[in-house]
Amino acid sequence: MAWELSITSAPRGLKPGSAGFCPVAHTQNMPPLLIERLETISGYRHVEIGAGSSQRNPIVWSHTILRLSGETYHVLSRICDAGRDYSGRSNRFAYHLVLKPRELVPAGPAALLQTPGLLREQWDGQVCLIPNEKEIPKLTSQAKPCVTWERVLGDAGWAGVLVQRFLNDSQKTVYFVYPAEVDILKLFGEAIALLPTALRWKVTFSTFDQGLPEVVLCRWRAIPEHAP
Repeated sequence: MAWELSITSAPRGLKPGSAGFCPVAHTQNMPPLLIERLETISGYRHVEIGAGSSQRNPIVWSHTILRLSGETYHVLSRICDAGRDYSGRSNRFAYHLVLKPRELVPAGPAALLQTPGLLREQWDGQVCLIPNEKEIPKLTSQAKPCVTWERVLGDAGWAGVLVQRFLNDSQKTVYFVYPAEVDILKLFGEAIALLPTALRWKVTFSTFDQGLPEVVLCRWRAIPEHAP
């Protein structure tokens, strides 16, 4: 089970008197300080602004680790261009799924992010408290040939190089610059599957680095080559 939080620009938010970019839906009894921290990692830099740009702006997929009041939280996030808001300005939609260590599934964070329908893609317009926590599918995965690495780089062994660097120093920040047509989340997922199950959730990443604050851990940071 996991907590949910949706943030976007709205004429009215959940907090009395709030408007603009603010929480519009979250799980009931979610700690207020946790919500505040998640707001700080909900930014989005538009690569393009204008007609049709929503389809061309990259989606941010990320797994970060946040420690707060003695608790460790694993945050799966999806942040995207959301067109224009109620005032006509550019908008974004940030959705966070928060898991505690006992809720981590064997397949790892990238596999969970790729589960169809698990993370919300847009706000439904309802400002609300969500009464129940979200059920997380019990995904498992085995190491298998890294076919996406083979296709993109011509050698699947590069996935092993990345994994070995992680095993040598899991706290080292690694940056990736990738073409827009490359599915970097799939690359991360194939590499993480090579790791022992107990280590998969230690990998933190973002497919479109937004300059995350130090309140969260994020070690693999990717940037589309067409981003400023």
